[in-house]
Amino acid sequence: MNFTKKTLLFILLIGFHFAYGKSSSATLDAETAAQIARRENPEMAAARNLVAEAEARQSSAGRLSNPELETTVAGGRDFEGRVSVGITQRFPLTGRLKFEREISALEFEIARLEVREKERQIGIAARTAFYELVAARASRALAKSQSALAKAFAESLAVGVAQGFGSAIDAQQAELGANSLLAAEGTMLSMEIAATARLNELLGRPANAAISLSEEFVLPRSIPTERPMGARADLQLAELAVQAGAKEVSLAKATRWDDIGAGVFVEGERFRDAPVGIEPEGLVGVQLNIPLPLWQNSSGKMAESKAAETRKAAQLSALRFKARNEVLTAYDIMAAHYKSAVAITTKRAPAAREQVSASEAAYRRGELNIQAVFLARERLNAIENAALESQKNYFLAHSQWLGAIGDSSSK
Repeated sequence: MNFTKKTLLFILLIGFHFAYGKSSSATLDAETAAQIARRENPEMAAARNLVAEAEARQSSAGRLSNPELETTVAGGRDFEGRVSVGITQRFPLTGRLKFEREISALEFEIARLEVREKERQIGIAARTAFYELVAARASRALAKSQSALAKAFAESLAVGVAQGFGSAIDAQQAELGANSLLAAEGTMLSMEIAATARLNELLGRPANAAISLSEEFVLPRSIPTERPMGARADLQLAELAVQAGAKEVSLAKATRWDDIGAGVFVEGERFRDAPVGIEPEGLVGVQLNIPLPLWQNSSGKMAESKAAETRKAAQLSALRFKARNEVLTAYDIMAAHYKSAVAITTKRAPAAREQVSASEAAYRRGELNIQAVFLARERLNAIENAALESQKNYFLAHSQWLGAIGDSSSK
């Protein structure tokens, strides 16, 4: 792509930037972005229905089955016959209903924790998207600054050529370098547009909604002190799953005995009693229904429930081990990125800027050729870009560490 096409692309991207900038604006820092995402993200609205579903199931769990209505009608000659109406209610012989209620209550708590875990994941994603947007805007600002400096240097060379000293070729090379940086600024704008869309999607907003940032990449004086892992929802979920597994074993034992039925009935009968004739008679009684066999062989179901309980306990142990390692690794990564960012921003970048100034001064005195100046400028640009990348990596690592310890704050 030649310079003309690059410039045209840059102009189009600028126009699109102004177009989407007309949407309603939100001023955000990382914590505010995470809070809004946890509240407004469309996926969270769907996840919260899990709680409503579990609550509805809980309201009907552990209840007796509906009573059964039984009727019998029999007839013969001369209006002889019998009519019987009865109601039967089935009752468990074990604590099955209690276990069903306890399991349903655990499922309700599990649903609430699933929502909390979804909020944790959404919060991490929102902080990550926020810092990606900060980085994209900082990258565009840096490219703009580098382009302006390169353009000013090229113009100073052009003035020298016009005054009769300096090389026209050197001036042309400097102008080409400034133009390439100008094209890079357009690329950075496209990255900013994409980062804005990603963050807006997590916030439940239109992709082109404008966002004002109230937080920039400013390294703290030191990294946060190590903290123990807090109450992570995924670990609490695994713990409740183990409890539910134990209740499932108890329920499997309780279901070995079938329910029995007890009820009352009313019966009316007309029969011939010689020599009197047709005589009516009414009866009231009780009935008991006992399934045969009363005891069921549920050894397979019990073995399955016990195996599931053992599996869930092993999964909890594995998740705890993984979470502890995740916290340690996240902290070490954060510390490494912080050390790198401090070194680049406080030592290498200032030294590179001094080298560029010294090279330009030496060139004007005739002590260096223009290639040495270009090389110094390229190194400075690379170091400044690396400094920005190292800062972004630190803040992303900090967000991952916060998510690993289960902390909702951004400090």
